[in-house]
Amino acid sequence: MSQQNGTAPARTPVGLPLGFRIQEGAPGGVDSLEFVKYRGGIPEWIRICDPLRVVALTRSESGNEWGRLLRFRDMDRTEHDYPLPMSMLAGDGTAYRERLLDLGLRIEQSAEARAALTRYISACSPAARAIAVSRLGWHNGRFVLPDQVFGDSPSGELMIFQSPQPIEHAFKIAGTLDQWRENVGALCIRNSRLTFAVSMAFAPPLLDLLSEESGGANLVGHSSTGKTTALNAAGSVWGGGRFGFKRAWRATVNGLEGVAAIHNDGFLGLDEIAQADSRAVAEAAYLFANGQGKARARRDGSGRVPLSWRLLFLSTGEVPLATKITEAGFGRAMAGQAVRVLDIPADAGSRFGLFEDIHGAKDGDVFARQINEAAATYYGTPIRTYLRELTDDPGGCADWVETICNQFMSELKIAGCDGQVQRAAGRFALIAAAGELATQMGITGWEEGAASEAVGKCFRAWLSMRGGTGPLEIESGIRQVRKFLEAHGDSRFSSWDEDGQKTINRAGFKRRASDGGWEYFILPQVFRTEVCNGFDVPSLTRELVRRDIIVASPDGKPSRSERIPALGNKTTRVYRITSAIFEADDENQNSSPI
Repeated sequence: MSQQNGTAPARTPVGLPLGFRIQEGAPGGVDSLEFVKYRGGIPEWIRICDPLRVVALTRSESGNEWGRLLRFRDMDRTEHDYPLPMSMLAGDGTAYRERLLDLGLRIEQSAEARAALTRYISACSPAARAIAVSRLGWHNGRFVLPDQVFGDSPSGELMIFQSPQPIEHAFKIAGTLDQWRENVGALCIRNSRLTFAVSMAFAPPLLDLLSEESGGANLVGHSSTGKTTALNAAGSVWGGGRFGFKRAWRATVNGLEGVAAIHNDGFLGLDEIAQADSRAVAEAAYLFANGQGKARARRDGSGRVPLSWRLLFLSTGEVPLATKITEAGFGRAMAGQAVRVLDIPADAGSRFGLFEDIHGAKDGDVFARQINEAAATYYGTPIRTYLRELTDDPGGCADWVETICNQFMSELKIAGCDGQVQRAAGRFALIAAAGELATQMGITGWEEGAASEAVGKCFRAWLSMRGGTGPLEIESGIRQVRKFLEAHGDSRFSSWDEDGQKTINRAGFKRRASDGGWEYFILPQVFRTEVCNGFDVPSLTRELVRRDIIVASPDGKPSRSERIPALGNKTTRVYRITSAIFEADDENQNSSPI
């Protein structure tokens, strides 16, 4: 771990415990005065490691989880600050020595030296104190990354990230902000999906400031559309490395919990939802949105504190999240889940798939490679500039973002839409405001309003894919009614006036309407158990009546008595569905205020 923000402990020699000394130079190091039995019990100085200092005592914000902040130089003379939890000194100390060796500290391997090193670290008690946090993200106005803390403490006390186990992360830096802006940010201009993805990457640190909940979006489209390119561009805001900043959906739920915890208050990119196990995706999507992992027990039976997080994630895949949930056997996706995880068509409607402007490239494939190469070369600097500005005035930034969010929502004109649509619009508004905030900070290189315009396009694409501005349960139910009639209109419906016609597994009757379309008369049991399976039948039928898709009876009930010639004019109770069912989607879209 390299330097941290805050007031660093003084570099003056630390008061050493009795029986230890530090010698500089070569081959200097920490020596321990030991009574070596096999040398006759005569006390002598033995070398235990390279020069190593304990510069501060660390503890959690609640006064627990004590540790030591160690400082040393590796064999390249690079200085490291390593926060060591005292719990790692339990047992034989193998775990902490492995970590120090991995960071480049040379440690003598005799039994006496190993035991002396543990005593040395435990006995050092410098005056300096530091707050050690085990979770990344916001802590009392400061934002913690693995190697840097943004923001100042009123008391000037140092804050560091301390973890009992090394964490694999990609919060790394390459290149300069100017290089990222010119090679990644500039290519997002006039590309709504790219601008949306990058704006989304700037949004997670705002969740805590505005008391917003976790959630995500899923770019949906066939392969080679450019979805992973958008994910790479967004990830470059936060970091990169050998595998970039994105993660794979293909993992266990427990593994994805750990990934979510590492990205607390941050951005998480998940690639290729189709390659993952459907059940794992369904469970993880709920966990990501809910912000808390499963409760588990320790070996002694006591409860562990569940992992928790607050984040935004961007996923890519060839199928919507609802399809994966259905594949897993969880039934259809609930409306609340569809609001928290927004399925957005990746295809922007141009001939370049996800891209609308390829900035002079030969074709979309060349343009995608250009972005991917740039994102793999320049990364990590945008978020650090953003966090530095954000922690300098979190309240002012929060107020500014709220103003942009309100303006975005007002321009959408969604006051009369269902609450689910308004909740989703609020998430889009936050993403637009984050992009505008990063632009105001001079990070993106975009023009003012570019992020809002691009996110607005993505909102309208989401709304179109959703199927309208009404409650999702109703829109989904209407689509299911239409799908049933399209699938079985010829095979399971008898002709209205052909007596004696044999129809296997009959669902009802049909007749030609005056407008040239077909009317369907569905038997009540079939309507409730098959046509409307999984939906609230009373609510759905009320909406179908309101839209003139069901012809209600004179007394207002959705089912009615009809004399059916094919049954010898026998009076039968049915649901009368008009041909308007086949125009329901178009009419709903045309009536949208968006």
